[in-house]
Amino acid sequence: MYRTLLLVGLFATIPVTAIAEDVSDTPEGAKSTSTGGRVKETLVSAIDVDFFRFDVRTDRDYPSRDTSGNLTVTFSQPAPPGANPQAGWRIDLYSEKDFATTLYTATLPETSLETTFEQGLSPGRYYYKVSSVDSVVFPVKEYTLQGSWEESTHYEKPPNNNTDTATAIKANEAYYGNLSSPSDIDFYRLTLPAPDLVTITLSQETPGSDPTTGWQLRILSPNPPQQEAVNVPLTTLSGTIQVNLDVGMHYIFVKALPPANEEEEAKAPTGREYQIIANAPTVPPSPQNCEFIFTYAQNPVTQHWAMFPTPCDVPVNWVSQTTPPELFEVCPSRYATYTFPEQNKDGIGLLKIPYVELTDETGAELLMQIEMQQDEIQQTPEGTPLYRFLLLLEKLKLVRVLKEAPVAETPAP
Repeated sequence: MYRTLLLVGLFATIPVTAIAEDVSDTPEGAKSTSTGGRVKETLVSAIDVDFFRFDVRTDRDYPSRDTSGNLTVTFSQPAPPGANPQAGWRIDLYSEKDFATTLYTATLPETSLETTFEQGLSPGRYYYKVSSVDSVVFPVKEYTLQGSWEESTHYEKPPNNNTDTATAIKANEAYYGNLSSPSDIDFYRLTLPAPDLVTITLSQETPGSDPTTGWQLRILSPNPPQQEAVNVPLTTLSGTIQVNLDVGMHYIFVKALPPANEEEEAKAPTGREYQIIANAPTVPPSPQNCEFIFTYAQNPVTQHWAMFPTPCDVPVNWVSQTTPPELFEVCPSRYATYTFPEQNKDGIGLLKIPYVELTDETGAELLMQIEMQQDEIQQTPEGTPLYRFLLLLEKLKLVRVLKEAPVAETPAP
């Protein structure tokens, strides 16, 4: 009887532990991190999966400002490396909008210490998925996933695999992207205000050694209908298309270099960064001197108008002008706004000033956004009310550096 009870107890206990679900095995239970965050975790079996989520945030004060950028991910394990080449990790990057298609996939075999990849991202929620590359054997060591973020509007914004989701680019400015797989295609949208002879160049920083892989650069232009293409093998630095284009939107796309024959398997320079630029001589260059001047621009999709502190802050493909539009409301207002105490839940008056020029102690000239909280109302001897406001330091926001601080000269010895 004693032996029977002991066996039943063991039988009842072991399965409960074995089937316990890890909450991070699903996107809904993903552990939170950030674009620059670091996470450490361990796979407990060959079928274990770890999800981590992070956000590329929008600017709450200026929702129309583009906060896109480039994510660099380093995935590593501590030394020394393992000895089984069959075991390893797989890292998938997903957008919240599409778990059926990965934005990027990388692997790290147990025999290597580290791998790194980059991916341009637009505002939204994203997920890392870490799993075993093999369904039987798996790496037992702890792994580290480290992100690094660079905000920039000059990287591709996936998903951009068709004309509807193409990344908008400006003429005469360089943009960067990479192919995440042999089937990946990167689309870019170029808008011309006038007919032009456009030179489109795809280049890389240093050539590779494999001539069978590389990029194919193509252009799709609806008016007049035409399609041009050029192959850029990994062993060359650049490839160029020169074509006459009419007014309007044109599409440029980059895909993997086609194999020499149908029997060969398609390959791609996965993770290798390329640069793309469309030079149009008649298009004026973007303003380099971003001095503080109110600029009004219209969203081509919503037709709403917004105000920006400098011409450089206007998004790609928005129509802009320096005079306020007639018969249209502009957001945000360039003027200070005051909210009466009875309009706020806490019963305290609030003064918001969107743009204030300040000079700090180093001599730098700054454009700031400030908020001030109303203090108690006092009166002059004549009975005139005096309104005093307190600066809310936690609400102080830097909009732009108008002028850098002067560099102090080092006295000669």
